[in-house]
Amino acid sequence: MRSEIVKEAEHLYETGKVSEALRYYATCLWRGEEDNTELLEVWLSDKELVTRAGEQEACLFIASILFTIDRCEEALRERLRQLCHDVFESITEYADRADTSDRFVAECNLYRHEKKPEKALEVILKGLEQGATTSRYTFAGLTYLDLEREEEAERYIALGLESDPGNASAYNDLGDYYFRKRRWRKAGECYYKVLEAGDYNDCGWAEPSWIFCCFMEDAEPYELERLLLCAAGSTGGGRAQELCRMAIFEMMTPNVDYLGSSSESIVNAVRSMRENGTTSGVVRCATTCQESASSINAVRLAIEQICGEPSAFELSSSRAQNPPLDETLDDEGVVLWRYPDINTPIAAVGRPSDYVSGLVGELAAEEFSLGAWYEAAGEYAAKISETQREELYGAMVFPPKQKDNRIPAEDWLFQVQFAAVCILARVSLHEIDRICRGQLDWPIIPAFTLAAWLASQDPSYIEWAKELLNLVENRISRDNYCFFEQAYTCAAYLLPDQEEAYYTKMWRWRQSLSEG
Repeated sequence: MRSEIVKEAEHLYETGKVSEALRYYATCLWRGEEDNTELLEVWLSDKELVTRAGEQEACLFIASILFTIDRCEEALRERLRQLCHDVFESITEYADRADTSDRFVAECNLYRHEKKPEKALEVILKGLEQGATTSRYTFAGLTYLDLEREEEAERYIALGLESDPGNASAYNDLGDYYFRKRRWRKAGECYYKVLEAGDYNDCGWAEPSWIFCCFMEDAEPYELERLLLCAAGSTGGGRAQELCRMAIFEMMTPNVDYLGSSSESIVNAVRSMRENGTTSGVVRCATTCQESASSINAVRLAIEQICGEPSAFELSSSRAQNPPLDETLDDEGVVLWRYPDINTPIAAVGRPSDYVSGLVGELAAEEFSLGAWYEAAGEYAAKISETQREELYGAMVFPPKQKDNRIPAEDWLFQVQFAAVCILARVSLHEIDRICRGQLDWPIIPAFTLAAWLASQDPSYIEWAKELLNLVENRISRDNYCFFEQAYTCAAYLLPDQEEAYYTKMWRWRQSLSEG
């Protein structure tokens, strides 16, 4: 049964009040007061639409229904988008306008909704050839942003602001772009442009975003106080409240408050394979540089978990890592892997007994908190004899099976290694030294993180932890291993009683590694 809104819109259209009909129907769809889209196809198919409504009203109508079209089922969505293009093709005369009812802006936006930025750019640049308006500058900038061509985007958005100094809304979009890439300084500069322009509606988004970016850039606590005040004073508080939650998460320390995940390229590849539902039993991957032994092991385990059976994994890297991943610092360093070549590390430790493996798996299955795990690890260490100690290293290479496979294998391996390191540390802190002096592989992360955390809990550990962190910093490659660097900067930030410049350095180093 047709609603009263549809009946009224149709009546207006048929009695010659076409412009009023278009605005009324589009507004009802936009507000969610109506979800019946039947009139869209009827009206967009009308060959006389532009003549009856006028070029401006036809363009404004299309600009107003783009999000409604996005929500339609695929076949109808494609049909409606094509009809919109047909309307634009029928327009032979048009006026230059500085808003989204502009003919070129509306069609550009249509292509942007279709995820066709190249076509969108072609249209908007054609519009700029006809005449420069604020909206054409702005949408040229936004389209360049879709194409990730940052310099052109900034230039055109700046031209838009120059042509209308009170309209800086596009800088919110530019700020959001840099925000997603964690480029806090650039994002903050964009949001501040909006604040300078002073548009109240746009500032409601820009102000908390700018404050958050300031915090992420310098980690000053007073920025968080400002963000909280912004959230409390905001009418809806949506953006500020969202950023407060994000700030709380950012203040958490990975591998202390929660376990971080590897960002190595082949681990990311297997995550993509898992998300896409790939089930092939043979996987090949090429990388520019050698991957760590545990990441290769994690991928093998993950592929087996995804496919449900042992699978073949072939890796080819262009060059070896520097410093070499197979070398230890000295004879005390732990050796978990032998390297016949850079892509096929072979276990240098034996499989652990079911007893030791079970203990490690039991701790690893607990909800992670470094403090809780370290405390619990004392009881596990008491159950392990001196002759069984080396089996804890075996668990780092041959992880115990999960009972329910609820954790992806690539994350489970790292979780198991953390549990094993905690137990080893309760056996003897000398084992932490051995790991940090051993081959460069995932286990050094729980080792140096635990050392830094212990120093934050007890000053007697500070000098020991400081020596270990200095040793590790000099060993980690800054060329290809963001995963190790990220973990290091988070752990090193825990070290107490350092100069302010030290914490600033670690914070900014951490932020730079997170940039997209």
